Amino acid sequence: MIMHRVCAVMILVLILFAPAPSRQTAAMPGLEAGPVLPYRVAEPAGEIVADLERFIPDYMSQKRIPGTSVALIRDGKVVWTDGFGVTNTITRRRVTPETLFEVASNSKVVTAYIALRLVDQGLLSLDEPLNSYLSEPWLPPSAYRDTITLRQVLSHTSGLGHLTKSRESRFPPGEGFFYSGIGFAYLRAVLEEVTGRPLEDLAQELVFAPLGMPDSSFTSSRPGIAPRTASGHLHALAPTLMFLLPFFLVLFVIDLVALPINRLLTGHWRPGRRLIFGILVAALLLSLAPSLLFFVESGMPAFGWLVVLWALFLAAALALAALAGRTLISRLLPWRRVAGAVLMVGWCLLALAGLLYLAARIPNLPAPKWPQPQPDAGGSLRATTSDLATFLIELSDPRYLSPETAAQMQAYQAELAPDLSWGLGPGIQHSGQGDALWQWGQHLHFQSVMIIYPEQGFGVVVCTNNDLTRPEVASEIAHRALGGKIEPIMQQATGLAYNYRPEE
Repeated sequence: MIMHRVCAVMILVLILFAPAPSRQTAAMPGLEAGPVLPYRVAEPAGEIVADLERFIPDYMSQKRIPGTSVALIRDGKVVWTDGFGVTNTITRRRVTPETLFEVASNSKVVTAYIALRLVDQGLLSLDEPLNSYLSEPWLPPSAYRDTITLRQVLSHTSGLGHLTKSRESRFPPGEGFFYSGIGFAYLRAVLEEVTGRPLEDLAQELVFAPLGMPDSSFTSSRPGIAPRTASGHLHALAPTLMFLLPFFLVLFVIDLVALPINRLLTGHWRPGRRLIFGILVAALLLSLAPSLLFFVESGMPAFGWLVVLWALFLAAALALAALAGRTLISRLLPWRRVAGAVLMVGWCLLALAGLLYLAARIPNLPAPKWPQPQPDAGGSLRATTSDLATFLIELSDPRYLSPETAAQMQAYQAELAPDLSWGLGPGIQHSGQGDALWQWGQHLHFQSVMIIYPEQGFGVVVCTNNDLTRPEVASEIAHRALGGKIEPIMQQATGLAYNYRPEE
């Protein structure tokens, strides 16, 4: 059973090459967040900019980050924006201040602002059940369906989940905190039914146009949006393992089934060339299908296509290596079944190790861009850092919200820890120099963070197109710009969001 042993060795090699589990959503419960103090608030803007222009390129080179865009806010104004690196590691197009990034969960704060604008217009109420605004219920029947309010969705106290398609509540609304993506999908349905208009149109009318954010959109279908959006990047090892592990597991299972069947039909265990070819093709197709279906269904089609395209490349490379090896071995010595098989096994393992080594050396593999015609209220916003900074200034000192609604937005709606709360949309970090409004965003292949101190009018926006293996990059650059520590905010909020268990 040489094939069985080969498969076992290959699986062992893959396991040994597998990266350590990412910790982007695995903060330890009870983590103490340090005070976020804008130590550089008194420094001239020019000195901060000069320092960032020196720091960011070196830091990007050290962390192997493709592209970064930064916007600095001083005295309530955007005083500097700049881009570093490339939008795509293949095309090498430069990042500029006009480059758009996918900003993930920063979308939630924009959607929250839209809802608050509608509150001021009398179309929504903070404390009326959202289900009362719908002609047909969006949530499944439950004891909580008729009690979830706008206030609870915006403050992540609705009990709805995050990265899941389940619409079931985790706990009674208002009795806990759980960072919720499903809550904002629910809110989108309410906004569109109340107004009779799609979310993108509402965003243009109520946010982007009045604030002067011409380069922002919840979809990629608007003219000029997709071509100017940076490509996300992934470590090549991720799609490599995503394909190879299922492929060899499926190959092993098919082998176990096919060889006994061949024995029954032919009377011997030795598979013919047609059978071997059929097993390989079947394993390839069966391992590709789950990857594609899973990632498309989970809302990550770009990554799904990357897995498929990379898998086809790996399959072609392994096939060519196998053919080259067989030709070489057959010419070097007379073909004998045992000796030839041993050499072929060694050659294939060498080819596999080479491909894994190659994948490990490619930290920035561009993910294919995927059309986004339908907006995602909690995660599909594309924007420049300048536009995000403009929006952040509005959050800190609202011009288009009533004083009452603005006060509600910045009030402590959910207290997660002594130094961390949540408002109606943004997170709120408490410090000796006043509160900071903030939000982070992360996809598989984008990272971003925005934070502002309203009392000082001092803030920063950072967007990068790196993968989740380096989740600290955006926060570290923000840390450098402000002088305070940003990462503990994200760690603590993430830990509380994803490890919450309501008290009995």
